[in-house]
Amino acid sequence: MLHFGDVHCSINALKKLVRKARELDYDVVAVHGDVECNGEILSLIEELGSTILFVPGNMDDVSISKLYREKGYNIDGCLREINGYLFCGIGGLSIRSSLNSIKHKLKKMKEEGKLQSNRLVILAHHPPRAEKVDLALGRIHAGLVELRDFILEYNPTVYLHGHIHEAPGYEIIGNTLVVNAGSLKDGSYALVDLESKRAVIRKLE
Repeated sequence: MLHFGDVHCSINALKKLVRKARELDYDVVAVHGDVECNGEILSLIEELGSTILFVPGNMDDVSISKLYREKGYNIDGCLREINGYLFCGIGGLSIRSSLNSIKHKLKKMKEEGKLQSNRLVILAHHPPRAEKVDLALGRIHAGLVELRDFILEYNPTVYLHGHIHEAPGYEIIGNTLVVNAGSLKDGSYALVDLESKRAVIRKLE
């Protein structure tokens, strides 16, 4: 997976990623929100691949969320199955509403015996409470306890997020690989291999 977000209208950074992506091997594009702008930003994201997953960030307005929904990319509060993995979206516009929607759907699947945690992937904007990937300026933990509790309850194989520009990286919470791709505006993005459960954080040159 090619994982990025926090673009914040930086067309130049996105153009660099489009050029770099020609050298990369991935099947799915996962965007964790805070794109902030329409128009050319969306066109450039579409150049990255045909399988695109998106959740809005807290800086994206409702019109952006709606546009990506109309395109079929926005999975905020929804489930999407791709290549045997179940992707769940928890956006940043109304996080508790999105989280409750996902929990309701997963609880039903769990009760029916249809949920495989080792095939479950979360694409979110906000981080869970963590050790490293939620450290904001002043080394303050900005992650949400509710999201950490969610991870420990459902044990997804991977949890992807952004929001905290200062802490790109990854760590393990329970059995889950948690990846903060950082801010694309600052040149940071991630490559994530779901099969091997590994992530690499990279910087655009």
